[in-house]
Formats: sequence, C-alpha cells, structure tokens
Amino acid sequence: MYFDVEFYRDEHRSEWERFTRRALQGTVFHQQRFFDYHPADRFQHRHLIFRRRGHIVAVWPGALRDEDGRRAWTSHPGASFGGLLIREDVSLVHVHRLVHDLIEVAKKEGAERLRCTPPPVFYHRRMTDIVEFTMRRAGFQYLKQDYTQAIDLRDLPLTERQLIGKYDNKTRTAIRKAFREGVEIRHDLPLRARTLDTFYQILHVNRKKLGVTPTHTRNELARLAKLAPKQLEASMAYYDGKAIACILNFICNERVMLEFYIAHREEAQHLRPAPLLVHDSILHAHERRFHWYDFGISTEAEGRVTWGLAAFKENFSMTGFFRDTLVLDGVQQWRAPADYLPDTPKVAIDVR
Repeated sequence: MYFDVEFYRDEHRSEWERFTRRALQGTVFHQQRFFDYHPADRFQHRHLIFRRRGHIVAVWPGALRDEDGRRAWTSHPGASFGGLLIREDVSLVHVHRLVHDLIEVAKKEGAERLRCTPPPVFYHRRMTDIVEFTMRRAGFQYLKQDYTQAIDLRDLPLTERQLIGKYDNKTRTAIRKAFREGVEIRHDLPLRARTLDTFYQILHVNRKKLGVTPTHTRNELARLAKLAPKQLEASMAYYDGKAIACILNFICNERVMLEFYIAHREEAQHLRPAPLLVHDSILHAHERRFHWYDFGISTEAEGRVTWGLAAFKENFSMTGFFRDTLVLDGVQQWRAPADYLPDTPKVAIDVR
C-alpha cells in the first residue's frame, strides 16, 4: 500500500466535510450531512480515507451491499454521485496508486465488486478525466452511460431578454405567455410545514400520472432540508395566489446548480409554468455566479432515451454530457496490469 488508509469514523466528520468541499470533484452528495438524512439501518456505510504524511489526499464514500448476488462496495448507493474524490494537485501516477490501494482494501473487505457514479466533468474545479482514465486502465468497465444536459452559465448574455432569445421559438412563446397570464415565481422557499406540503403534493400527483414515485418521501425531503438548508432551493410558480408548479434545485458545489425535481399541476399546463420556472432558475443561477446549471439525466434503464424530456431541455440551449457508472467485477482475482504503473518510483519528465 502506497497511502495510509483508514475507515471514516465520527471524529473525522469536520475534516471529511472540509476535504469534500475542496476536492477536485466534490459535491453535496459526498458530504456526511447528506448521508445523515438516510435512516440509520438503510446502508452499511464504509467510507475510506487516503492519507499521505497525515494529510487527506483522497476519499471514497461508499456502502457495502448485495448487488446481483455479489458483495459490492458502491460509492454511494444513496447518492446521485460518488466515486474517488481527489485533491486537485494529485498527479496521474498517484491516482493510479490510489485506485490500486482502493482495490486492495476492497479485497480485504471481501468485496467482489466496486461500483461508482462520479460527477460529470463540468462539476470539477478543473475539467479532467484523470480518475476515470485510471479506473479504466485498472479494468473498470462502463456499467451504464447516462446522458445529462447542462447549460454553461458563463457564456450567457447579461440581460433576461437576451437570454430568452437563445431559446427555441416554442419555449420563448411559452415563457411570454406565462408572463402575460400573470404567473409569478417565488424563490428560496423554506421546505417545511405548509410550503413543503404544497410542494410535495404537486410533485407526488405529477409523478403518479407518469407512473413513478419521487425519489424522496416527504419526510426525507424535510430531513434533508433541515440538515443542508443552504444546499436545497425550492421555487414555485403561483397563479391567482395558488401554487401551480414547483422546482427543487440542489446547490451541489460552488460551480453547479442541479435541477432535481420539477412538476406542475395538470390543470395549469395551459399557463406554461414549467418553462418559466426553468428559465427563472437559469437566470437565478447565473445571477449568483454559478458556472453550470445541470438539468439532470434524460435516460432510463438499459440506455433508453426519454425523448420528450431531452427535447424540452434542448429548447433551453442545453448541452449533453455523459454521467458514467463504472464497475469492476472479480475484485478478489484482480491483479494490476503489467504496465499499470511506471517502472521506477520517480517518473522522469519527458521534454521532447
């Protein structure tokens, strides 16, 4: 083992939270306060810390569970994103050593599978595929590649009128109709009490019509909002004083705002509150100097595309990115490939 490795304990909490905020690709989904919203018996948490000379170099947030009859160490089954989080200055050689040590620890834990869904590259402090490249060289395969869509807020016009001009013609028409009808948007609503009841009722009825249920229960959303109030931003659209649509954005890190839920009342569809909510969220994120607004995935199981949803997002000039899930099966039999690491501990710089 090249790094000093230890499992997370409660006394590491402040150090862990500080590291994940500063890590190359850290998000709110990697923080302990996010894991705290889950019931205590839902997951067998097993978070790993890698140190060099006493300082944290990387972490692996994860949990042990059964997957397809295998003992899997998944990062993290209760979060949108997981994976190996590294310090921004870690070199390619050291990332290879980190992945090597991760697999060796997984062997000792009796894991037969390692699985993770890292954040897409635009979540990174500095865009790089260094971790994914290394994992692929170690033998990780793509279990699935979802398609997420996001808009680069740094490239947007400064005025709202110019921003609307970037959208598809149908979307511009829908937003202007909502304005004319008097639909009002309210931001930064506290997810508690009556506001949470209204929000969840709209969301639940909307998802039921689509044949699905929300990822979170009402009580889970309430608990999450209490644990991370600055990371959840709820907005709602009102008409004649009644809430007709809602959106929940996650502040994932200082660079990315993620749309997690959007829903509307069926009887208010003609007022076009959903396009107005998305537009207002983009504008709100831009004003707060976020770099990206992530509208989430437009794919389902087995790589099926939700065509209507993807087209809706494209109307807002959103761009597509991979959201990859990687898996390494046969962990117990794993051996590093012959050319996995350089021949010498110190790599000579090639200045050709």
